[in-house]
Amino acid sequence: MTSPNRAMVMVVLFLALSRSNAEPGNLCDQPGEAPDLVVAAINQGVRLGTIEGTTAYSLGNTHCNLGSCQADWFFQSNRHPVVAQNLFRLDGRGFQQVGQSWVTHGYLPLSGSYCSTECLPADGDHLGVNCSDVNSAAAQAQQSNMGPRSEVHAPTGEFVIPFRTQGQSGNVIYKRLQVHDVDLDPALNPGATYFAELQFVHRDDAAAGHSANNASWRQVTVSPGPGGAFALQLAGATVPGEPAIQAWSAFDPGVLLTDVELPSDGRLTLGARVTDLGGGLWRYDYALQNSTSHRSVRDFRVPLPQGTMVGGVLFHDVDSHSGEPYATTDWVAHAEDASLVWATDSFDEDPNANALRWGTLYDFGFISQIPPAMGPVTLGLFRPGTPATIAVDTLTPAPCDGDGICEAGEIRCACFTDCGVPALVETACGDGADEDCDGRTDCDDGDCCTAGECAGPDGDADGYLVCDCDDTESTVWLSPDEVDQLRLSREGAVTRMQWDAPSEPGATVWSFELLRSTTPENFFTATECVADPNSADRTAEDSEDPQPAEILFYVVRARNGCPMGEGTVGRRSDGVPRPARSCP
Repeated sequence: MTSPNRAMVMVVLFLALSRSNAEPGNLCDQPGEAPDLVVAAINQGVRLGTIEGTTAYSLGNTHCNLGSCQADWFFQSNRHPVVAQNLFRLDGRGFQQVGQSWVTHGYLPLSGSYCSTECLPADGDHLGVNCSDVNSAAAQAQQSNMGPRSEVHAPTGEFVIPFRTQGQSGNVIYKRLQVHDVDLDPALNPGATYFAELQFVHRDDAAAGHSANNASWRQVTVSPGPGGAFALQLAGATVPGEPAIQAWSAFDPGVLLTDVELPSDGRLTLGARVTDLGGGLWRYDYALQNSTSHRSVRDFRVPLPQGTMVGGVLFHDVDSHSGEPYATTDWVAHAEDASLVWATDSFDEDPNANALRWGTLYDFGFISQIPPAMGPVTLGLFRPGTPATIAVDTLTPAPCDGDGICEAGEIRCACFTDCGVPALVETACGDGADEDCDGRTDCDDGDCCTAGECAGPDGDADGYLVCDCDDTESTVWLSPDEVDQLRLSREGAVTRMQWDAPSEPGATVWSFELLRSTTPENFFTATECVADPNSADRTAEDSEDPQPAEILFYVVRARNGCPMGEGTVGRRSDGVPRPARSCP
């Protein structure tokens, strides 16, 4: 959680770095002098109105010039700043952008002392050194002063002037920070946390290399508003000088963030989070924020080791609006060259394709049976130039190149072809390794129930210590063996199944899980759990009707009531244990 004093600490730090070269009335006429704009505070969020389930908001801000000379603020030229507003959501689906505005063109700065008591005031065409200025939420939402992002070249801070639709107003949501009500509704987004971001773009600030601190974020909360819409309230303190994706890491320490500087272009930040779902499944969530890159991103590639199965594939973007020329078509995910790839059209195919452009964040996700390791994802750049792609090291499914050699970085439990078939059982109970690749290590594995390393109380004297789920009954503890002799028959529109009890049931009472898949290689993501059958007669029925040319495959797993009493679903023809999800 961000410290409430963090905003003031960072402002003081910026001031200490910039004040030494400042001179009264400095007009940026000496080598090395430049302005440095920072959003010091996000304030005064207002709701402006709703049209057909989309609501417009606006956020005020206090910004400061912490550079060594005054910042130009000439409204009738491109020597003034523009400000973009964004809104993001953090929930169980990852970190997603849910709203964006056009840019507001700045004019007539004042000379306040919010960031420093040593403000050097300037005239109405400049923001003085160490001085602050305030934009109200109403000023930020003044439609006649709002222009399209598509006319802004973020790496240099240049933009078209006069901008398209200058002086033009429209309906209540036109050009403003637009958010779909369904993205805010607490009933549809339980437990979600929201963050606002404001980002400045200024020509001289960018030329001096100061654009990395032009964005700031602040947590906001959502509450019911009039007419079924939702209001935003500010929470916590503004975190100045950071893009909003930093909030993901601040609120979730399991997130890995990587900054990417593109040659002669702008800046991206990639976030990655891998969650152990249990049952041998892992969820991979990625968010990529483009702060200032003009070249933009058109595809996102995650390498997949041989034999990787994926499901739950996710893509989320934020739509342009109010007449911006960009397409809003979702990126399409597909398998290509041992990678999972999300992509939009190339620049040659459509210069207005839905590329990840400056000031926006897209996210990607999937579920796999492969645990994580460090590896490269590849970003394909949209506009022509060199390089055409860039690799970023982050969390990816553990590599396995299938060459028969167990190399550095190849995880044995994810790379059977190179590192060998797992052991049938845990072979050592104190080495921290998972020899049988069942997701349980050492004394957490039922194979180690009698190991001396796992010694503990044994009330029923059955020889089983830590994994004895009933220490008063010597027969109720063991995980069942594999279910034998699964038999299928069709009776009308119903598939009937029967099977024999495990040779070692491991309990006096047990139950079964019946899993159905459309492919024999994937009992993870392509799998449905059929209703639990009756444990007494070891039969089940399934009314699922295969489509033409479709084949349905079934496996059964026996379960004991013990916490560790989950049986196996056998092995594949190559001897590798067959991975399968748990139910429900």
